[in-house]
Amino acid sequence: MKSPFTRFRTSVSLSCLVALAALTGPAQAFEPSGNEIADSFLTLLEAEEGTVESYANVSESGDVVTIDQIVLKDDDEDDIQVTLATTEMTGAQKLDNGRLKLDALKISDLSMRAKDGALDIETFSATNLVLPSPEELAGDDDTAPLPPSYGVLEITGTKITDEDGNEATAKRISVSIDEMDGDLPTASTFSVEELILDTDTLDDDGKKALTDLGYETLNLSVKGQGRWDPDAATVDVSNLEISGVDAATFRLSLQLGGVTREVIEKLDDAQGNPEQALSLLQGVSVGAITLHLDNDSLVERALDMQAKEAGTDRAGMVAQLEAGLPLMLGILQNPAFQKEVSTSVTTFLKDPDTLTVKAAPAAPVPVAQLMGTVMLAPQTLPQVLGVSISANGAE
Repeated sequence: MKSPFTRFRTSVSLSCLVALAALTGPAQAFEPSGNEIADSFLTLLEAEEGTVESYANVSESGDVVTIDQIVLKDDDEDDIQVTLATTEMTGAQKLDNGRLKLDALKISDLSMRAKDGALDIETFSATNLVLPSPEELAGDDDTAPLPPSYGVLEITGTKITDEDGNEATAKRISVSIDEMDGDLPTASTFSVEELILDTDTLDDDGKKALTDLGYETLNLSVKGQGRWDPDAATVDVSNLEISGVDAATFRLSLQLGGVTREVIEKLDDAQGNPEQALSLLQGVSVGAITLHLDNDSLVERALDMQAKEAGTDRAGMVAQLEAGLPLMLGILQNPAFQKEVSTSVTTFLKDPDTLTVKAAPAAPVPVAQLMGTVMLAPQTLPQVLGVSISANGAE
């Protein structure tokens, strides 16, 4: 059974640690080193059908086991290769259940090469790490793969290159598991620092998307935290924040109810079956939601771009948008809410500072009720969810 934070945790840890690529090949392709910890780790790398083609050396100093130059290959896809220059495992123990427990893991100079792109990481590290057994990691038809667990995971110096040569870099990515309930993580914090998009490393389309907004470089960051209370069956996502230097900051807070252990377990089983997953979500309820935008020139840049394309200036574009609001909002068939939205959006467009949208229902609203409202009476959604919108600090 996995908590709501396990999927994010799995995507980071497995993608970067164990399944950097969809490697396929026979098990136990490497020559055993004779070091139990090293061989257990290499076997784990092959648990998801990867092939350890080679490694240069295994050494041990005190409680640190080091493997140099691990190379992972794919027999069916010759262009895919993953290299881990140095892998250091500190305080490692092989547990009776086949799992591998480490006080710390550090991988330096990790790279993946494939025909459709590349991934480079300067360092990948994790503390208080427990790696599942190869059988648990591989899973089977009846059991989902079991992800690693850890205290803090950190990745530095990431560069991603797509098949067109576009590049994005991130200075630091970190994830921490802050609280546990048995084997289940119930509170997690994550951040991405200095995610950089630069016109010098983008193709013509990507470069145009930035330069049209007046950027040569776009510097983004992401952070957030979440908590799941399995006894109360609630999820609280607080302060999920996406911000850009000289752009804007977007914040989201969200509260959900009805997220029981049973729902999480059945959602895991429903992976790949959208209809079943949607059915399970019928009992989940939506509580308070807050969306907040702090503008820092992004709105002005977007208005200027649209104005240029329309052959006018920013004031002219704002006037056009203001004139079109009544028609766009008419589909709501909700005069009071239409007026609130129109007033707030107009105020924001004329002086782009802050824009806040809140949903504060009197009681949590089941997803099933929301879906029914959308289909039968969408104009009543603002009342059902208690939606309000305000601009520039107005209440």
